[in-house]
Amino acid sequence: MSSTKFTMQSYVRSCTLISTNQNPIRLMLNPNTKFSDVAKLIQIVWRQNAQQLRLFLIDGTEIEEKDLISIKKGTTLYAQLKNDESDLSNLKFEYDIVKRVGEGGQGIIFLGKHKETKELVAIKKISSSTWQDQDMEILEQESLILKQLDHKNIVKLYEKFTYPNQKEVIMVMEYLQGGSLLTQANSKLTEGEAKHFSRQVVEAIAYCHERKIIHCDLKLENIMLSSLSCKDIKIIDFGVSNYAGQPLVTENVVGTLSYLAPEVLSSSYKFIQPGQDVWAVGCIIYGLVFGKLPFDGNSPSETYRNIIQCNYQITKKSVSKELIHLLSIIFVVNPKERANIFDVLSHNWFREQLKIFKLNFSGINVRIGRSSSVAKMYSSRKSYDEDQGLVISQRKIVFSRRSVTRLDKVPFGAKIK
Repeated sequence: MSSTKFTMQSYVRSCTLISTNQNPIRLMLNPNTKFSDVAKLIQIVWRQNAQQLRLFLIDGTEIEEKDLISIKKGTTLYAQLKNDESDLSNLKFEYDIVKRVGEGGQGIIFLGKHKETKELVAIKKISSSTWQDQDMEILEQESLILKQLDHKNIVKLYEKFTYPNQKEVIMVMEYLQGGSLLTQANSKLTEGEAKHFSRQVVEAIAYCHERKIIHCDLKLENIMLSSLSCKDIKIIDFGVSNYAGQPLVTENVVGTLSYLAPEVLSSSYKFIQPGQDVWAVGCIIYGLVFGKLPFDGNSPSETYRNIIQCNYQITKKSVSKELIHLLSIIFVVNPKERANIFDVLSHNWFREQLKIFKLNFSGINVRIGRSSSVAKMYSSRKSYDEDQGLVISQRKIVFSRRSVTRLDKVPFGAKIK
């Protein structure tokens, strides 16, 4: 009885491997080819020790090791080599700077294009001649956290280049073209549309909190639309993010006043807590539905007072009962009594069909503030001057920060009022 002779020849495919400033390599792929095999070939032919190897199709699509088996004969693959993060030439050889697109408190944002794959990226350049070692460690924290996160609604970090001698860090990140969610927060946005955006934010933060990662600076400006043609969002700017339970690294409150939870404004707040993200999520939901932020006043002192007294208003006559209840369990002064992000995610506002009802009130504004005891506690504060002193007295508040990949420029006057 004759047996059929098995051959692997039909499974072997000849491909071309290219990289910047290197001669092309003929790459033979079989069902057992691994990234380590490709790295060994690169080491022999190009004399490059690729510690971290990424492979792309010419159209910019990144392929993983499991995808090698499906690569067709004649395909050209681009190899991105990363031998040493301190080698500035890696960035210059791999990317072209298209234009400057934004600027924040610590860095400048450029639009870049990969020279071979033509993939668009956001390049954040952070530099300072006055940095101390501690400052470099803080910057390292952002990239370390982003490398742990892989969620469809969180910006992706592709590469990081650190140049200690030049006091410079460059981060190559996913390019988001749709602008910030701040541009969507207006009175014309329906509650259903606000829910669509809000659900994505909550799902991403729940993913972070599962891993004990707290964003610490959630706001509409730090939520970007992936493109102008879709409603998918990405959370950006993990520059001050940290792990739950970690001590604060500064005496100052870092964040944006309008989104800060009451406990963050207290001098007794010493450790990172998930509740501060939940409060900020509530502000984002409110901003999307009502077109303004819940605690904003005519002055910083009034905003501060509204936060610590938990004074906010329902400024639309037609809203759902589920939304009002959701806000009521988020905007709670005591963080131990506040809903956590998983309570928010499972709330009926996200699970049920929208049911709108008419509120029965003569005016437009209805006060929802939950903590009457807190309001009484601060009722003795009489003058505007005293209030102004209160804002700054114990801890300095940083009212605005940079965005890692904020590619839009929103004039101050156009922001939520």
